[in-house]
This record gives sequence, structure tokens and C-alpha cells, in this order.
Amino acid sequence: MLKDNRILARIIEASQINEEEIVYEAGTGNGVLTEELCKKANLVKSFEADRQIFRKVRNISTRYPNLELINADIFNIYHLEFDVFISNLPYSRSKDALQWLSFQKFKRAIIMTQREFADKLQANPGEKNYRAITVLSQYCFSIERLFNVSKEAFYPKPSIESTLIRLVPRSAIMNKSIITKLNFLFSQRNKNASTLLKRYGTKMRHDVKKIDQLTVKELMEIAAE
Repeated sequence: MLKDNRILARIIEASQINEEEIVYEAGTGNGVLTEELCKKANLVKSFEADRQIFRKVRNISTRYPNLELINADIFNIYHLEFDVFISNLPYSRSKDALQWLSFQKFKRAIIMTQREFADKLQANPGEKNYRAITVLSQYCFSIERLFNVSKEAFYPKPSIESTLIRLVPRSAIMNKSIITKLNFLFSQRNKNASTLLKRYGTKMRHDVKKIDQLTVKELMEIAAE
């Protein structure tokens, strides 16, 4: 749970929410961020999957008529339209959030992630952190690191450092078959790309490389075939 009000204020400022916008929040938590979102947005839909947490915070909606609290896992709901997405979820769900966002129509997303995960999103071909989620994210979004957040800003204090990122969608909307193929390709990341892709009737037009040495464009072209 985020406990530092200064960081909370910076998140709200970075979101640039106006009174006409619809905000979707993944993870209501203690409701502190949710309340601040309600002060800025036209409508806030906050999703909390944990039933016990939901019960503790559901009375917030009595104070904010523009708030809809939903006891559900937002990542099981697809093809939504909203303006802003806000997430301060457990970092184990960061990959889920990015994959889910690739299916949605929105203007921008503000997400708190593990610093190492933010590094992964901006990795280059051939680097250790270059993964399927890197390719998906760089293809679907413009990614901006906003600021780092100390462990001291949370309770209980995590063992890792955090980073707030902003995502702005590009024109592409993803489909599940492409994500499945990307994940498969990276499960073979150290194999010869030319040899592997021959199985699928795909010929490399470049020098022989390993899967994790291919560019985002090359990999997306292969996954879309």
C-alpha cells in the first residue's frame, strides 16, 4: 500500500486527469489513490479482486457519486474503452497489466512497476532483459519513465525499488494469437532463429540470428503470420 502522500500527489499530477475523463483503476487497495482520482475525473471505475479488501473500502462510494467500485479482476474483462488507466498493483501482475492494455482503447496509462520490470520494457535486442513483454510493449505503446519511488513510500516496505511509467498507445490493437506466438518464440530465445522459423514456413530475410537478437518489427511480423 502506498503511504507517502508526496508520491500520491506526483502520481495524480502525472496522470493529468481532467473533469471530462473516465478513469479505470486496477486495485483499489486502501482507497487513498481512488479518492484522489474521484476529485479529478468525471467517472472512476475501480476494480478490486480481493473480496476482503473490497469489503473494507466499499463505503468510499457513498462519499463519491462518480465512483463505481467493482469486486472483480479487471484483467479478465476485455475490449473496454476509457481515457486513463491507473495501477498500483502487486508487481507479480505487471505483465498481466501490459498484456491486458494491449487489447483496450485508452489515451494513457500510469503504472507503478518494479524498477527491473521498467528496465525490461525498454530493453534492446540481444540484451538479457529483452523478452516477449518487451516486444509487445514497445510495439503497442510509447513508454516513458516518469520517476523512481523509494521502498520507504510503501507499507509494508518491499524489498525492491519502484518506478512510475506512462504508456501512450500506438495504433495497434493486439490479439491473443500474437501474444501466444511471441511467448513461444522467446521460450526458444537462444536458438537459431532461421532454423526454428523454418518449421513454420517462415524464412529469415536477414543474417542468421537468435530469436532474442531480432528487432521488435521483425518479431511482430513473424508473430502476425
